Amino acid sequence: MTIVFNKIHRLKQQPGWTWDHFLTEMDKCSVRGVDEKTLYSHYREPHKKPNSQLETLINQLHGDCFPAPFPEELNRLMRLYNHLFNCKKHIDKEKDIQDLEFFLQQQCEREVEWLRVSRLNWLLGNIAFDRIPLYRNNGMREPLDWCKQSAINHYQKSVSAIEQHNGKYPQAMVGASHLYKARHNILACYLNVVPQAKRGKDASIIHYLNVSNYIANSKQALEAEPFQWTIARNGLRFSSLLENDSDVKYFISALANISRRFLNLAYQPLNHGALNEGEDFHWAIENVLTSDYLASIEMKMKKNNRGKRS
Repeated sequence: MTIVFNKIHRLKQQPGWTWDHFLTEMDKCSVRGVDEKTLYSHYREPHKKPNSQLETLINQLHGDCFPAPFPEELNRLMRLYNHLFNCKKHIDKEKDIQDLEFFLQQQCEREVEWLRVSRLNWLLGNIAFDRIPLYRNNGMREPLDWCKQSAINHYQKSVSAIEQHNGKYPQAMVGASHLYKARHNILACYLNVVPQAKRGKDASIIHYLNVSNYIANSKQALEAEPFQWTIARNGLRFSSLLENDSDVKYFISALANISRRFLNLAYQPLNHGALNEGEDFHWAIENVLTSDYLASIEMKMKKNNRGKRS
């Protein structure tokens, strides 16, 4: 689910959405509302955790302004699967998941609408993906490889269906963030078959990053929505694994434009660790993100801000 920080930015960038208008729209959703200081702080700070009231209001307003592109019944089916998968007391969970999987496979064969094809394959990909940790942790190589490839195939079909829809219906295109998530699912398959400690040097991950246009697609998503710090952070992470200094500079600049706090490598945004705690960022920190380089970015930003005020 998109974080509240991103939803606030997406709402705020709509034409005519001043802070006064934003607050007025929120007041329509709740008699209690939210004060401007609270709203603005969550707009500026990626580490801020919203309270339940703010999260509920933003989710409602965002849902009204940006309806999910996929059919609602399939979104609900995905939520049902998530509840089933996470239920620890469900005795016949795997059998029921297999039954659901069979149903989805049959639906995919009949479906002709691109967004339905995409969402059905997305869910089938999730089902295969969620089996990966069990096989990885128990050294079961054959079913692990099968689940990985099955998930990749379904996620790729999901991406292709979105692209087909966007080509056919340019007036109702699925947004860049959804397309990014669909593509990121494929990368996640390569990542999750490998133990965490070995991912930075895994040849299959590096190869996929080199041939998949992942970095270019990340930049494209950021051009559409520059506030997406998780996309910029992932871009920095994988640029570091690829040991690409120019891309590292691109993504650290993107993060700094979202919040200067990211220039502090010990900064921890919401639900994420600090950059200097992540092994995947090690090359970037050692070879590009030196104290002097980070200070130069901050100095340049301060000069630009002074120029804007003068």
